[in-house]
Amino acid sequence: MPYLLDVRLIVKDLMSTNVFSIDSEASVKEAASKMAQQEIGSLVVTEQGKPVGIVTERDLLSRVLALGRNAEATRIKMTMSKPLICGQPDMDVAEAARFMVGRNIKKLPITQEGRLVGIVTLTDLCAAQPDMYELIEKETKGKIPKRFMKRLAKRYYKT
Repeated sequence: MPYLLDVRLIVKDLMSTNVFSIDSEASVKEAASKMAQQEIGSLVVTEQGKPVGIVTERDLLSRVLALGRNAEATRIKMTMSKPLICGQPDMDVAEAARFMVGRNIKKLPITQEGRLVGIVTLTDLCAAQPDMYELIEKETKGKIPKRFMKRLAKRYYKT
């Protein structure tokens, strides 16, 4: 009979190290094109090579398209979420989930000594640890939209 080990998962074990970024002076159109091309939902925004913010599909929808702004004329620095909230590679995954939920974010860029080394999402955390869904649901107390939680449950827990 195989033994189950209680292994402590850390963010470094789950994070994607292939992080896409865009300069803060780029246009919203450039960002949308890059996201579509790479099939991703966010880009880390940089200024002089340093991470300073993040722009998500939702940012583009609510801060540009819904307001009728011109995607070619609008710069990413005007739509990004800032300051950039980052985690550390050695964070425990439960700690990372609480950190993200407490700040109402779904994507957490990971830095080490000020350098961007990865990104992890709430979806990544739920996929890795079955009990993470319950932890997030308990911690959010309704902060995270029910449709997101239902999507997670359907995808990873076959509910």
